[in-house]
Amino acid sequence: MICTRYTGLIGLLLCVLSSHASQVTEILAPEQKLQDLQDKRAAIVQRFDHSARQCWQLFMVNDCLQAARQERRRAMEPIDRQEHAVRAEKRAQAVADRRERLDAKKPSLEMTHDSQP
Repeated sequence: MICTRYTGLIGLLLCVLSSHASQVTEILAPEQKLQDLQDKRAAIVQRFDHSARQCWQLFMVNDCLQAARQERRRAMEPIDRQEHAVRAEKRAQAVADRRERLDAKKPSLEMTHDSQP
């Protein structure tokens, strides 16, 4: 009983925090976003560990642990999605930077056309 009551509260709190945090992280640099997501991940793991320890005090340990694991997976899903998006953004930026560097090395076609009579 205690475990399910806390997991429901934790789930609600995580939903509220993740929706607010996703708005804030949009303006941060990718490295800062990844660090923020790692911090969130660590907090979720810490909450799971706390819930798991509480489960061992109950008679039906397996059911409580299963519920805690399921809650952890639900809490990790938005973080995983955001992390994948940030990594994709970093890859796209790296490709754009590389393309920009390569374009800077190429001689300009306009210059070759202007120099010919």
